[in-house]
Amino acid sequence: MRPSLLLLVALAGCGKSSDAPAAGAKRVAAEEDPPCDPKTPKVCVGQDVVACEPHGRLGRALRACKNGCARGKCKGSCNDEATKLIYLVDSANNFLSFDPRLLPGDPFHLIGKLTCQGRMGSPFSMSVDRTGTAWVLYEDGELFKVDIADAHCEPSGYVAGSSGSTNFGMGFATDAPGAETEKLYIASDDATNALHAIDTSKDLTPKRMGAIQAANSPNPELTGGSDAKLYGFYPQSSGVAFVQQIERTSGKEVGPRWPLGTEPLGDVNAYAFAQWAGVFYIFVTTFDDVTFDHNSTVRTLDPQTGRFDTVVTRSPFRITGAGVSTCAPERDAKPP
Repeated sequence: MRPSLLLLVALAGCGKSSDAPAAGAKRVAAEEDPPCDPKTPKVCVGQDVVACEPHGRLGRALRACKNGCARGKCKGSCNDEATKLIYLVDSANNFLSFDPRLLPGDPFHLIGKLTCQGRMGSPFSMSVDRTGTAWVLYEDGELFKVDIADAHCEPSGYVAGSSGSTNFGMGFATDAPGAETEKLYIASDDATNALHAIDTSKDLTPKRMGAIQAANSPNPELTGGSDAKLYGFYPQSSGVAFVQQIERTSGKEVGPRWPLGTEPLGDVNAYAFAQWAGVFYIFVTTFDDVTFDHNSTVRTLDPQTGRFDTVVTRSPFRITGAGVSTCAPERDAKPP
């Protein structure tokens, strides 16, 4: 999230799926099969994920999808390991993955540059659904769908400003613990502190859930998971930044606040937030008024112990959005 100009300072384990690998399955190519592009090695044929062979013809069936197939992947499943990573966007339109398992080495991987048509400004926030689609919000309120595999961007159909706010933080959470259905929760970046839910499988109409009780200046970024819980990161324009669970049906505070240290973060001008394997990953860029230098960091906060650490310093990326799907590993699950 990029802090609002008015303020001057201003996302989860996999449920069970019956999608079945097509191990041993045979598919007889038909003469009338259309050609395919070998640059896209997996394509949809009906309800199946099918290989596109190097010679440009459809090949073997790879997976039978329970909930349908889109862009070479099963809908609503966690079979693709790529859906279990954190994804990021920065103010320069870089689209990246972030693999916490690679720490203390380099966890960033540049997937590509976003080339979303018709957008103005830079990315403001993002989240990722369990089908491998990133939902990227730009400063002008336009919301785009981005494929996590290649950064391919297309309009989402969301009507900018339909929640009453142009900009918002966002995160997916399942409808119940372990469920395969989910909602996109958005936190308005304005004085209303409104919390809305969007069913991205339907008409993208925001439904107001309530007002975020712990909201302050600036408003929170969100992350959720397969446990049907929603969390907010509050960078605080004054005071110590913290993480707080949010009741997703009302916006009320739930449980304790987890402070990010004992001192204010400083002049925060970009921030993002994601949960992975039970640990919060917080991406913060601060500005030094004396040196006129930006410093982008990644910090972790473990809610079980309250421990916080800075795991990346002087990152070259000014991260404005982070997203993690509800397929990401839970704390007690073995990471993929």
